[in-house]
Amino acid sequence: MRRRSFLAGLAILPALPLVAHAAKGTLNIGIYPGTGKADIVMGDFRAYAMPFAQALGAAMNAQPKLTLFRSIRSVMASLKGGRLDLYFVPPSVAVAVLDHDYSPIARVRDQATGVLVRRKGAAVTAVALTEKESWLDVMARHTLKRNKIDSVKIFNFKTQDDVALAMQRDYAQAGSLRSKLADEMIAKGEYELWHPLPTTPDFTLMATNRLSAAEQNQLGAAAVALSPAAIQSLQQTIHSKVTGFVIDKEADYKTIKRAMSEAGY
Repeated sequence: MRRRSFLAGLAILPALPLVAHAAKGTLNIGIYPGTGKADIVMGDFRAYAMPFAQALGAAMNAQPKLTLFRSIRSVMASLKGGRLDLYFVPPSVAVAVLDHDYSPIARVRDQATGVLVRRKGAAVTAVALTEKESWLDVMARHTLKRNKIDSVKIFNFKTQDDVALAMQRDYAQAGSLRSKLADEMIAKGEYELWHPLPTTPDFTLMATNRLSAAEQNQLGAAAVALSPAAIQSLQQTIHSKVTGFVIDKEADYKTIKRAMSEAGY
């Protein structure tokens, strides 16, 4: 009798982590909205991001709990604890999350695009980039290296607006910008496209591998099924374009990872 009870106990052990997860009744979601939105007021963040969080929580029959990160460094620190079930983060941060036993389950529909812009005809001696380890930083460094441009000074600033201001004040003759802001600057006539950055996946929803494949699929499907109102609300918290989500099991993060390695991150 004791042997049968012992074997029966062994049979349910693989399910215990998932049972424990479900029993706690919460889904812990961390969001880093990118440097352009990192200063968003906490009350606004919770209000705008909550429809997104509630849709994900409903997929797991769990209460969503939101964490807002103000910097890439704070995201990295949180990974050491491993307490979050989901991260919704920019592509360069997603690469780091991947290395901590998380998997991509959905990404925003639009790809990440950007360019290095320079003052027309200028000899570039200094390049302005956004926050270290941001997508615009690592992909610009990768592009400079690929084009054998290694004799320039590089300055990092917090946001794209800071990068644009540095160019306007001639602190740097070139800068790395997302396509929308770059197009606006080029349209004014003083700047020109210098080098395009590689196109990659953009903001990605990452799930802990403590969740089963079926649970991860449920969460990905919930992101894809978000209502237009929930997507528009989420857009208020994210600095890049969010028109919806897609499941993309083959999304290629290798270029970003190589760029981060080249930069020494």
